[in-house]
Amino acid sequence: MTATEETRDIFSILHDGTISAWMGDNNLLTLTVDCVYLAERIDKSFDKFYVDLINVYKLELYPWANPVDLPTNVKTDYADIFKAALEILSADIKDDVVVISCSLYDTDDDYCGGNLTISSQAIKVFDQNKNELTIDQFGEICKNYWHEWSKK
Repeated sequence: MTATEETRDIFSILHDGTISAWMGDNNLLTLTVDCVYLAERIDKSFDKFYVDLINVYKLELYPWANPVDLPTNVKTDYADIFKAALEILSADIKDDVVVISCSLYDTDDDYCGGNLTISSQAIKVFDQNKNELTIDQFGEICKNYWHEWSKK
């Protein structure tokens, strides 16, 4: 599996999670993703995951203007991209980059979400205690959650 596919899969698993914090730079960018419904499956006290993007080639946010007739500027500065929490809606691959559709609930901005594009050499995901999860382990946690949810 390529890094692009792994990135898409990890952000797809984190559907409905919120990117609430970031730290680092192009060499190592760590995103904090609040996703209680999956995190608590590892430990009842957990509410988040950490996602490391290693050697980031591209990270841009293409905002959805609010109202729609406003001009939009692509955001490339990490502080601008992550100044408000972004809720993850979906993730897909387009033109060999991952495109994550995100909504934004901060009414102080002139956009209501956008497409976050990511390309990096590698990605890793960690639980709240910084234990690394493989993509298979992470996928199994998600699969089990949705299997149990469907029985409710």
